[in-house]
Amino acid sequence: MRIEVLTAEGVRNLRPLTLSPRERFNVFVGDNGQGKTNLLEAIYAVATLRSFRTARLADLIAFEGAGAAAASDGAGLAASESYVPRANEARIGARVLKEELVRVYEVAIGQGARRVTLDGKAARPLARYFGGFNVVVFTPEDLGLPRGSPGDRRRFLDRAVFNLRPEYLAQMQDYEKVIKQRNTVLKMAGQGAIAPPRVNELLEVYDAQLAPLALSVANARAEMVERISGELAQAFADITRTGLTARARYVSKIAGTSVEVVAQMIRDARTKELATNATQTGPHRDDLAFELEQRDAGAFASQGQLRAIMLAWKSAELAVLARAHADRPILLLDDVSSELDPARNQYLFEHLAGGAGQCFITTTDGRHVLLDRDRADYRIRNGEISS
Repeated sequence: MRIEVLTAEGVRNLRPLTLSPRERFNVFVGDNGQGKTNLLEAIYAVATLRSFRTARLADLIAFEGAGAAAASDGAGLAASESYVPRANEARIGARVLKEELVRVYEVAIGQGARRVTLDGKAARPLARYFGGFNVVVFTPEDLGLPRGSPGDRRRFLDRAVFNLRPEYLAQMQDYEKVIKQRNTVLKMAGQGAIAPPRVNELLEVYDAQLAPLALSVANARAEMVERISGELAQAFADITRTGLTARARYVSKIAGTSVEVVAQMIRDARTKELATNATQTGPHRDDLAFELEQRDAGAFASQGQLRAIMLAWKSAELAVLARAHADRPILLLDDVSSELDPARNQYLFEHLAGGAGQCFITTTDGRHVLLDRDRADYRIRNGEISS
C-alpha cells in the first residue's frame, strides 16, 4: 500500500500542496513550528477522518484560510480541478495504490461538517471509506505513555484497534454518545432537576444500550493487546538484548465477560454513580499497562527502557496489521528519532529498512534519519514543502 499523490489545501499553516511521494521513505526536514507535524496530521486525517492531535477535526482548518491563500495548481484529485478553496475549510486528498487497485480518498472539513468522498462519490455508508487505507502514527508523545495518563493510553490503544478493525470507530462513537447522555442524567439527578422515579427509568434505558457497547469496545481492545503482546516481547528483546522481558496488558473488569455480567455490574454501581454523577462501569475506566519483568514499567523502568518498550509496541503493531491486512500499513513517524539514544535510533531504522512499507518521517536534522536507500528528502519552511 502506498500514497501515489497527496493534496492538501487550507490545512493549518500548510501551503496548498500536491505531492508525489517516494514508494518507501520520505523525509521532511525543518525547524520546529514549520508544519512538519501538520503534514502528517493531514495524511492521518484523510485516512481515518480523525486527528491524532485533537478531538476536533475542524482544528485542522487554517486560521483565516491561511493555508489556502495560494491558488490551487489544478493537480488535485477526483475532479478537483474546478475546486476553489472556501474560507474556513480544509481539503485533503490521497490517491492510494493497494494490490494494483487505485482508490481516491478525499475529505473537505468545515467548522460544522465534513464532506467525505471515495473515488469521487459520496462515501455512503461511511463504513465503505475505511479498511483500504491503513495508517500508523508514532509521535514523541507516545514515548512517554507508560508514565502518562490512562486516558492518553486508551486513546493510543484505540488508534491501533481502529487500524485492525475499521468498524471499531462507529462502536466507540456509539459508546461515547451513550456515556455522555447517561452522565447528563446522573448530573441532573444530582442537582435535583429530575425526580428519582424518572431518573431510574432513564438510566434503565441507557443501561440497556451501555452494556453491549461497553463489552464490544473492551473486547476489541483486549484482542488487539493480546495480538501485539507476544510481538512486543520479541521486539523488546531484539532492541535491548538484556534478557529482560516486557509485555503489554489490557486492564479491564469487563473484557471477556458477558453482556449479562456487565449489566449487573452497572446496576451494582448505581448508588455510587448517583453520588459521583458519573458512570463507573465501562472501558472508559480501563487502562493499557506496560510491564517490565512483570512490574509496572512506568514506575520501575528507566527512561531508556520505557522508550524501548514503546518502540517495541510500534514494531509489533506494524507486524500485526501487515498480517491482518496482507499489506504493510503506511507509517507516519513524527520526529521520534531525535528523542532516542543512538542505539535505539539505529534499531528503529534498521527495522524500518528491513520491513516497513511507505514511510513519512519528519525531523529537524536529516542526519537523525539513518537510511541511505529508497529515500527522498524534502525541506519544509513556513508550511511550504520543497524537494
